[in-house]
Amino acid sequence: MDVTTSRFHPDQRPALRAFISATTAHDGEPSLSEYKEMRLDGGIDSREVISVDAEGRVVGYGQAAWHRAIGGVAGHWAMEVVVAPAHRESALAARLIEELRREAGKGQITLWARSPDVTAAARANGWVLSRRLLEMRTSLPIPCAPEGLAGFALTAFRMGVDEHEWLSANNEAFAGHPENGSMTRRDLERRIARPWFDPEGFFLAWDGESLAGSCWTKVHEDGVGEIYIVAVTPGWEGRGLGYGLVCHGLDYLASKRQVSSAMLFVGDDNDRAIALYEKLGFTRTRVLEAFEFGGQS
Repeated sequence: MDVTTSRFHPDQRPALRAFISATTAHDGEPSLSEYKEMRLDGGIDSREVISVDAEGRVVGYGQAAWHRAIGGVAGHWAMEVVVAPAHRESALAARLIEELRREAGKGQITLWARSPDVTAAARANGWVLSRRLLEMRTSLPIPCAPEGLAGFALTAFRMGVDEHEWLSANNEAFAGHPENGSMTRRDLERRIARPWFDPEGFFLAWDGESLAGSCWTKVHEDGVGEIYIVAVTPGWEGRGLGYGLVCHGLDYLASKRQVSSAMLFVGDDNDRAIALYEKLGFTRTRVLEAFEFGGQS
């Protein structure tokens, strides 16, 4: 089938959204990460390419979003590519990856592979595996006693009040992390504006006037709950606070949101966090892989 790949045009956004919805429904998993999906409306600068067939139907899409330098981590482009199921046996994923790499230009580039065809194209074209992200899931409710919260004051996130304190503590806790350690006020506000945002499910643990940790929960459209972001501020580690916050978040999802299963993402090299989650009954269900371009200077 004849397919043309070119720079994305804003007039194509309605067709693009329909394409992403269709591939997500087919795969039973989001075709794009939330970070990329939030950029589909064009409200944040990104680089985009699109593939259409002879009838003008969207059959492929790629996006590169810039992560700014912060906390010793260099700024870098994060790329994702989506291909229609009928074209995944072709070379379309490789073509989209190469076109998008050229659009991004110079600088470090990370490609996140969310489907086997993208993984295969990356491995065959000079990309080197750099990171793995585990998706873990568990059934709810689970017996979980949040003793680690003793001595801390637990509050729900207050919009217009807690943004600065949370961003500072979160970025300190994730210092050196390529994504979570570079959260900006704009990033936070865009998440707060999402339909799923629930301030009652966004917990902050205070030690006096200092933010010691936080647990942000989310409920997806399909009813699955998520421990979205959990962080313990440096200086408060080793007191069971992280475990207590996760327990509290899972209990909130089960008892207040009536959720029967929960998920989370964690780096496969974070042995301490993985052990904590496995203790709570989480099991590994999927692996997402990230690649760096081996031929880049």
